[in-house]
Amino acid sequence: MPHLRIHFTDADLARTRLKLEPDLMWEVVGSVQALQHTAGGLSFELWRRRVRERVNADSCLRPAVQSLITVAPHAAYFPDFLTPPAEVPDIGAGAELVLATPRRRLRAEIRRLRPAVGAGATWLDELAAGKAAALLHLERALRVYFRCLIEPHLEVIGQALRIECAGAIQRYVHAGPEGLLRWLGPATSWRPPVLTVDYPIDRDLFLDGRGLVLIPSYFGVHHPVALADPRLRPVLAVPIHAGARLLAGRRGGDHVGALLGATRATILRSAVAGCTTTRLARQAGVAPATVSHHTNVLRDAGLISTDRHENLATHHITPLGLAVLGSGGT
Repeated sequence: MPHLRIHFTDADLARTRLKLEPDLMWEVVGSVQALQHTAGGLSFELWRRRVRERVNADSCLRPAVQSLITVAPHAAYFPDFLTPPAEVPDIGAGAELVLATPRRRLRAEIRRLRPAVGAGATWLDELAAGKAAALLHLERALRVYFRCLIEPHLEVIGQALRIECAGAIQRYVHAGPEGLLRWLGPATSWRPPVLTVDYPIDRDLFLDGRGLVLIPSYFGVHHPVALADPRLRPVLAVPIHAGARLLAGRRGGDHVGALLGATRATILRSAVAGCTTTRLARQAGVAPATVSHHTNVLRDAGLISTDRHENLATHHITPLGLAVLGSGGT
């Protein structure tokens, strides 16, 4: 089997980090590819069925899905410009970054795609040439696709990633960056100084002191994915475990919620990524003053800690809080 071998230095280990928030563009690309195969079992079966129903009923969604399948095929390669490295707060910002890709890079990356046929081939040619109509079509496809097929599931996606990251953070707390690399799953093997990943093609990636950003991916299934261009910021999109998806998708049995109450359970889960009081209030759907009461209780119980800078308070989960989440209660 071919492998991706990622070569670390001591500086790379020190700069390896885990992204705790959903990466919207990686989820878009991963979900587009998930539509093109049947892997993932129960965790994707209902979503795929709903997608088929929406596509059959929505004449605007159908061309959006087809265009994204054309530009992001389920293959050994898809263009790196679809997953920009900058933080993307919403799909509008993500689409803008995609459209801002330099024309030379756009042309080079699209030319590496497997040959398309029919209207898809014509559109790819126009996209590679940077034609305005083709770029606007891609932007519209990203927005429509996200609004219809990803946005309604963001709560579940976020919850699944928090469940997954709780285990990863515990590994990091107990064993540092190397513990995090050993957590990545059976498709990977960490033998210092090389992380070996099952991959469609054989390649080496030298980090050269840049570190590695690990991006948990809800819609990733087969194996971790790195950017094709080794000159770009090194990232590795890592599929989360199927159990995290199934736990996030269930409607009952929230033992943490039963123990702490729904609002405090929401606050504790949100604190995995580190959250301000204002953001916690928005996620929990309560007033900031109410959040302050709940964070006081959670902090007194040793489940969260709070960093204060001037008038800004940021709340972080503690190892004990991670143990509560990781005990099966989520």
